[in-house]
Amino acid sequence: MSKSSLLRIEDVKNACRLIGDCRDLASTPDLWQQRMFDGLLALVGADKASGGEGVWRRPQPVEILSAGWSGFERAQLDHLTAYLRSGERVSHPILEALRYVPGSLVTRARRQLVPDRAWYRSVLFNDYQRPADCDNQVTSICHTSAAGAINCIGVYRRVGAREFAARERRLLHFFHGELGRLIGRVLVSVTDPRPEELPRRLRQTLHYLLQGDGEKQVAARLGLSQSTTHEYVTALYRRFGLHSRAELMAYAMPRLPQPAWKRVQDGPDPSDGSDD
Repeated sequence: MSKSSLLRIEDVKNACRLIGDCRDLASTPDLWQQRMFDGLLALVGADKASGGEGVWRRPQPVEILSAGWSGFERAQLDHLTAYLRSGERVSHPILEALRYVPGSLVTRARRQLVPDRAWYRSVLFNDYQRPADCDNQVTSICHTSAAGAINCIGVYRRVGAREFAARERRLLHFFHGELGRLIGRVLVSVTDPRPEELPRRLRQTLHYLLQGDGEKQVAARLGLSQSTTHEYVTALYRRFGLHSRAELMAYAMPRLPQPAWKRVQDGPDPSDGSDD
């Protein structure tokens, strides 16, 4: 390995600074992901970036749940969104190759996955990426949960531009690995279970826990036995994959939109007659 391909201290600092920027916007997936895409242009010297979140139980196809981008002009962006609308009708040679690459974090240049001959003959490149002035690219897939949730990043250079160097690929891999540990924990993900979608009794239990009540107080407020209330609390931990009340509060608070958080502070609506 040549010295030129090694990460520099400044590279790591810049990556951590961008992660910090994302953490400042942690409660809103659209905002922290947009900051991520914008920051990646400077971090790895890309002309454009795109990606998003989804569910991928390889080797099955990806289920796309959100998408974002940076660096695209309006006309170029039309080609990108046209591909997203195409669904599975247009093959994606890079994702097809990645279906069989093991690992919870995989970062590869296009030429490491798809040879030039196949790439430059593909519908994806000729009908969508060439018109968007995207050619040389690095794709990074990070699995963020055992249920198959993923975060995907693609960085691109213009048609005819130089390829990404080994150091730049390594920097993207490092950045995505560090960021990926936070997704679904510190950084709210579109794949996260939402507190406001809980059944009524679980939602009421969560409301009172977030107000500072213990299980005994929650039981008294809801007119339930302490054993039943404990079962509801345990169900909340299980629903969100948590193990303590502190984790539950840290998880739930940033995931409640402002009106819902106001209702938590005010207490649940006693007239709420939704199903348990």
